[in-house]
Amino acid sequence: MNSGAFKLAFLLGVLLLFGVRAAADTKSQMTPESRVNIIRSLGSELVALKVPLPISKTGLVVNSNGDFDWKKNEEESIRAGQFIAPGITIQVTGVTINDDRIVFELNGGGKKKKRRFFERIQVGASGGSRPLANPTSQAPPQGSYVTIKFEKVVPDLTPDQIKEILSSVLDFSKKSATKTFIESVPDEFKDAVKNKQAAVGMDKDLVLATLGRPLKRVREKKGEVQTEDWIYGEKPQKVTFVTFLNDKVISVKEY
Repeated sequence: MNSGAFKLAFLLGVLLLFGVRAAADTKSQMTPESRVNIIRSLGSELVALKVPLPISKTGLVVNSNGDFDWKKNEEESIRAGQFIAPGITIQVTGVTINDDRIVFELNGGGKKKKRRFFERIQVGASGGSRPLANPTSQAPPQGSYVTIKFEKVVPDLTPDQIKEILSSVLDFSKKSATKTFIESVPDEFKDAVKNKQAAVGMDKDLVLATLGRPLKRVREKKGEVQTEDWIYGEKPQKVTFVTFLNDKVISVKEY
């Protein structure tokens, strides 16, 4: 073999070796044990939002260092027409781990639910027709998504490492704060707080900490007595009316 052919063969061998290593690297993904650990640890966390989060199909995307485009996020919030404000407590309701990203669904996500196929089927009834099943709620979504996008593949990470990546967007210490808060609640209200319900006798601060900010507040005065209703939810979903008198809950009704 002459020197030219030898050099060519050597070069091809080096390229082949690097190609094999690169291929091996692209296959080094998260282990099944780590996936299960992340989903179990973070799948229902209560977190505090640090930045505006657009209610949309994409939400917010950060890189492996937790950095994101602030201007793009603001523009997306305006384009979406609605967003979750910083400081609001939200819940992780789903975790999806793909080849190059981890997607966190928050408060049910930002997509409208599709109608089930049998909701489109009509059956005859007294000369008319009606759906075979009651339609799925078409209320607008109240959640969104936060996605960690990696350059190649998702590396093998622990829940604490993921919390660190998302620390500029989400405050995961909210869970421990919530646990401490529940422990400080009077015994008569602990079950209601754990179930995120208002109860007669609670004050406004406790209701606010348990249910968050109401969708509406309505004051009504009858003679010298003034009550205030805090309204949570909207039709066709469940609507809860929490009525206060002198800053104490006197009635809780659900419709």
